Amino acid sequence: HFGSSSLASAAAAALGAVAGPMTNYSNWDSKASALLREADEEEKREKEACDKALGLEDAPKGPPTEQAEAQLNELGEHSKKKKDFIDWSKAREVKLTHSAQEEPINLSGPDLDGKAVRLYGSEGVTYHVPKGIVKLMLDKCKQVCVHILDTLVTSTVEVYACDNLDLHIRQPLGTLQVDECIKPVRAFFAEKDHVGRIYHQNSPGLAVGCFGDGSAVQAIGSEGPVQLCSKPSHDGGRELFWTNPVRRGEGEFPVDLPSGARETPITQPSNFQPEPEAAPAPEEQQRLAEQRRQLGNDMFRANDFMHATVHYTEALHLDPTMSAVWANRAQCWLKLGDFEKALADSQKCTEVDASNPKGWFRKGMSLHAMERFTEAIPALLEAEKLEPHNEQITGAIKMAQLKAHKAAACG
Repeated sequence: HFGSSSLASAAAAALGAVAGPMTNYSNWDSKASALLREADEEEKREKEACDKALGLEDAPKGPPTEQAEAQLNELGEHSKKKKDFIDWSKAREVKLTHSAQEEPINLSGPDLDGKAVRLYGSEGVTYHVPKGIVKLMLDKCKQVCVHILDTLVTSTVEVYACDNLDLHIRQPLGTLQVDECIKPVRAFFAEKDHVGRIYHQNSPGLAVGCFGDGSAVQAIGSEGPVQLCSKPSHDGGRELFWTNPVRRGEGEFPVDLPSGARETPITQPSNFQPEPEAAPAPEEQQRLAEQRRQLGNDMFRANDFMHATVHYTEALHLDPTMSAVWANRAQCWLKLGDFEKALADSQKCTEVDASNPKGWFRKGMSLHAMERFTEAIPALLEAEKLEPHNEQITGAIKMAQLKAHKAAACG
């Protein structure tokens, strides 16, 4: 029968999809639970009536029923683990967004002390960062100035896809990581000895200076997929910093030269551009791409989704035909709440390989997350054609149809 039971089944199936590894993104549980509450009472009454008509009241449960209940219990455990992880993450990180204002914003107080702070999408703001912050992250900020007045607990600042950002760092900083910053990002250190390691990738807008007044600034960023590391030079020459590609040892972790060892810097006096490398043979390129994919998978399993995207990006630079990597990176963006990037990557996955159901499924889930339910349905139907027995896809289709119908009725 296809009465209210189908509504609840759809919601339950979609909720099960949340618990699985493919569809876990923020606020899905709350969206599904509201629908479950609406359908629960009506489904209960209808089931009791059907059981009575079929003489199944208090009947013994057969293997299919027991198996279904076991699966539901398992999904419930997965959902609890997901919720515990989200609560754990939220307890340790605060995400803030501010629009343009003249007065500086002081990042202090009991809500921020002892936590990592992520500034996301802020524009036209000046921040003051006193003591107490564990780590500072700036994500897609524009025309922002940050004054780091005291030592960060982890001595780490991460910058991603920012535009016209100024960092004034008055205390020693162990690690500054800058990725995907095409527009200007300037870091001013109070002293040269305060500079630790600066890791950067595809950030031609990156420039670093000392003495805090911009009088000595060196452009160290470069366009391209190669991860670079810049360190202060100590030879008394014109260059403030030396820049070299990151060298990796066992497990692909970055390694430094032994103390006192010398290497020839590849930094140029202005507008650093590394010497072009000979392209690896196709077989070697595929091997390296697969290696990066595996590293991305390892980071994903460790719930380190941002670092997983870095490895997946490197894999795609080496081999853009890897449809599975496009789908995996889309899933990372879903986990990180960046639904537009998730949609772009899943769309690319379907273009590279239209027979990959994950590309269509992730596209549908990205559109669903953006509340574009009507557009999500065709993508999910394509996924169902490729995997007709996948209950996660079936549940997601029903949920999208219900949400689209509800949105149309409310409109």
